[in-house]
Amino acid sequence: MKKILLTLMAVFAFGLQNICAQNAPLKIVTNNPDFTIKVKRCAASGKTVVLDLILNNVGTNDVDVYRIAGGYYSSIIGYKENSEAYDDEGNMYQGRNFKVKIANRPEYSYEETGKFSIPVGVPMRLSIQIDGVPQSAESIARLKLIVTCSAWGLDCEKPVRISNIPIARD
Repeated sequence: MKKILLTLMAVFAFGLQNICAQNAPLKIVTNNPDFTIKVKRCAASGKTVVLDLILNNVGTNDVDVYRIAGGYYSSIIGYKENSEAYDDEGNMYQGRNFKVKIANRPEYSYEETGKFSIPVGVPMRLSIQIDGVPQSAESIARLKLIVTCSAWGLDCEKPVRISNIPIARD
């Protein structure tokens, strides 16, 4: 009887530990208190994941963002100042697998969003498309987003970091 009870307790403990590991909390670090980000959705269809973020300027002045890097590539120097993502299976996505789009601009860009303003108190939508994500991936374990904004002191040395983003699948 004691063996059965101990076995059941061990199964319960390991199961609880596994559930807690899968539900790690979403964490967002923008590196500036005037800049907030919310994850609106992260959805997949096949091997394509679309991540919608809401950027918000909660400071006192409008700011210009010079670019949000996607998959910048130069054949001479290779990848430079890339945003990148890792899934929960250890796969990395950057370059042409990582595309960015701001607000209602018409197309995704492999390289960057280009210059845009974030007015105080006006939410701005940023969409990221990540291609080649296996259907077995359940989350984006880590997203490094290169935002270049001198007003907020952000650049490739101080990227935005978001971790533990669950992927919703059909």
